[in-house]
Amino acid sequence: MTESKGAISRYQLDLFSKCRRCFWLLKRHGVKLPDSYPLALNSAMDNLLKQEFDEYRAKDQLHPILTEYGISARLFQDLPKLRDWRNNFKGLRWTDQLTGYTLFGAIDDLLEFPDGRLSVVDYKSSGAAQINVYPSYQLQLDVYTYLLERMGYPTVGKGYLAFFMAVKDDGFRGRLPFKGTLVEVPCDADRVGGIFRDAVALVESDRMPDAGEECDLCRWFDEADTVLGERCAP
Repeated sequence: MTESKGAISRYQLDLFSKCRRCFWLLKRHGVKLPDSYPLALNSAMDNLLKQEFDEYRAKDQLHPILTEYGISARLFQDLPKLRDWRNNFKGLRWTDQLTGYTLFGAIDDLLEFPDGRLSVVDYKSSGAAQINVYPSYQLQLDVYTYLLERMGYPTVGKGYLAFFMAVKDDGFRGRLPFKGTLVEVPCDADRVGGIFRDAVALVESDRMPDAGEECDLCRWFDEADTVLGERCAP
């Protein structure tokens, strides 16, 4: 097996889609984006949901959110393999023989349909009033579906977002209830290969790309650089 020349995560591919300059600075020069506020509550919810789904998996039952929406599948039963695929340092992983680079990403869960095809389930917890399938969510499911197919697993060509939205109209009293909603999302795995290879080409380029039009960080940096340049001018 040929050793990988480098690796690009699902998160980094999303960054590439949003701002090529930030992606290039990260992958080419190791310049990380400033840390955001830690999403401790989201991480706690994610871990609790994995435990809860695994309890139903052990009984070979569907989680109620899947039963409610009439999903005709079962939870993926190979838990040791799923634990590896959930691991941020392992995950679904595939090396492109054309570029020599590896694409990887960690999933939340999988469904297995009666014909053996798989579908990704991703948990989303939020305090927002509305459910939105953002472009980053779409790319996330597309990438995971693409990776499964490249690893030799057939897919159904769609994924599921399991939204758990905080219910805020009934007080708190030491507990915050959540309402579960399942959203089926058609997946376009075919687009991922082109995005991935464009990202690899940028990693290997010496030229810094222009900032993303909607990148707040780049806009702030450019404006700050202009002000500092004017103030430091002789």
